[in-house]
Amino acid sequence: MDISQTYKWWKRLTAEEIAQLGNGVACDSRQVQPGNIFVAIPCASVDDHIQQAIDKGASAVVVANDRGHNSNVIKIIPTLNPRLMLAKLAKAFYPLQPENTVAVTGTNGKSSVVHLIRQLWEGCGHKAASLGTLGLISNQAIDLQVPSLTTLDSISLHKTLDRLGGVHVSHLAFEASSHGLDQYRLHAVDLKAAGFTNLTQDHLDYHHTMENYFLAKAKLFTEVLPQGAIAVLNKDCAFFEQLQTLCHQRSQKIITYSLTQPADLAIQRITQHPGFLEFDLNLMGQVYHNQRVNLVGRFQLENLLCALGLALSTCAPVDDLINALPSLQAVKGRMQWVGDHNNGSVFVDYAHTPDALKTVLQNLRPHVKGRLWVVFGCGGNRDALKRPQMGAIACEYADQVIVTDDNPRYEDPTFIRQQILAACPIATEIADRRQAIRSAIAQLKEGDIVLIAGKGHETGQIVGNVTYPFDDQIEVETFLKECVNV
Repeated sequence: MDISQTYKWWKRLTAEEIAQLGNGVACDSRQVQPGNIFVAIPCASVDDHIQQAIDKGASAVVVANDRGHNSNVIKIIPTLNPRLMLAKLAKAFYPLQPENTVAVTGTNGKSSVVHLIRQLWEGCGHKAASLGTLGLISNQAIDLQVPSLTTLDSISLHKTLDRLGGVHVSHLAFEASSHGLDQYRLHAVDLKAAGFTNLTQDHLDYHHTMENYFLAKAKLFTEVLPQGAIAVLNKDCAFFEQLQTLCHQRSQKIITYSLTQPADLAIQRITQHPGFLEFDLNLMGQVYHNQRVNLVGRFQLENLLCALGLALSTCAPVDDLINALPSLQAVKGRMQWVGDHNNGSVFVDYAHTPDALKTVLQNLRPHVKGRLWVVFGCGGNRDALKRPQMGAIACEYADQVIVTDDNPRYEDPTFIRQQILAACPIATEIADRRQAIRSAIAQLKEGDIVLIAGKGHETGQIVGNVTYPFDDQIEVETFLKECVNV
C-alpha cells in the first residue's frame, strides 16, 4: 500500500502539529513509552521496529514516504526525511536552549575550541557550558548525565539544550561531528554562529571520499546555520575558499582567522616556551602585544583564534576576552604535560589522525634537546587507510617509535599494528599499551620528550564489546611514582 497517497494530508502537518499527537518522542523501539510518537529510521529491520513500537503503545509512527507499512489501530505518518523530522520533533518536545548557542566542526580542534570559548565566556561573567567529546562542562550546577560523545542523538541533544535553558545557561558551545551533521541530528538547533577548524583525512570508512566528508561538515553552514548568521572560518584550511563561497551564498557574515596570512583574527608573533606561548594578537585590526596563554603548540593558537571569533560573534567585550587569556587552561589530553623522568618530559595527546599526529610532533620538536619519542596505535573498525599514513608520519617526525594497541574493538590488533609497521619498519612493536608506555618512559634521557598519542582524555580501552579501564595520563603518573619510589 502506498501510504504517501493514503495519508497524503499528513504531509501538511508541521513537527509541532505532529507533536500534539503524543506525549513524547522516541527513535529506539525498545525505549517507546505508551503515548510516544515513534520515528522509524530506515534500516533493514524497520518493519520489526515499527511493530514493536506499536505493541508498546506508541500513539503514532513517523515513517519514510516509501515504506509500505499500514495499521488500523495507529496513525502512520509519512515524511520525506525521518531523521530531519526526528530533530524537529525533539525540539518540539524540548524547546528551550541557551540564547547564545554556537557550534564547531572540523577534523581536529573541536574539543579544544569549545573548551576555550566556554572559559572566555566565563571570563566575561556569563553562565556558560560546553558540550562534546569531553561531555557537558559548565560553571553552573546542572543535574544531568550526558554521554561523552562528539555529537549526541537528536533527542538527547534537545533534552540537554532544554535543561541548560531551564537553568538559565545563556551561552553554549558544542561540537558538530560529520556523522551528526550527515544524520540531521543538529538541524533543529538555533545557532548564532558556527566555526570551522580544518579538514584532513578521517572517517573515510563512513564518508568514502574527502569530498563527501567536506560536504557533510559543510552542512553546518549550508543547512543548520541561518542565513545572515556568522561563520568563523580558518583561512589556512585547504577548503577555505570552497566553504567561503557556500557561506556567501547564504549571506552569512564571515570572520576569518589565520596564523600565516592577513585575516580578521591573526597572530603576528609567536614565542614558544615550556608550558606557555607568548604572541601579538590582531583582533579586527587592533593589535594586542605580548599576550600569554598556558598552552603548548602553535596549533593551539588556531583553536584560540576560532574561539575568540565565536566569542566576538556573541558580542563578548574585547577587553574582557583579552583579560581572560592568561587564565585559559588546555583541554585534558590535548598536548598535556604529565610529568618528567630523568630530565625528560612526557606528554599525552588525543592525536588519532595523520594530520593531528604530524601537527603535535612538529609542535613538540622545538622543545626537544635530545630524542623525540612517540607511542601510538590505531583504532579498530575505523578508517584503515590512515594506519600506514600515521606510521610514515611517526617515522619521519619522531626519532623513536613504539607501535602499540589503541582501541582494537572487533579487529585483530596484530593486523592493525602490522598495517602501521608496514610504513614504519624501524618501530618497536609492543602490543600491551601499558608496557609500551612504561618502556618509552624508562628509556628517557635528559632533553628527551615522549608523546603518548591517540587516546588523550579517554578513560577506557575498547576490546570487542568490553571497555576496560585505561587512562594514558594515569598510566604515566603511576609509573612515574613507581620510578621515584625505587
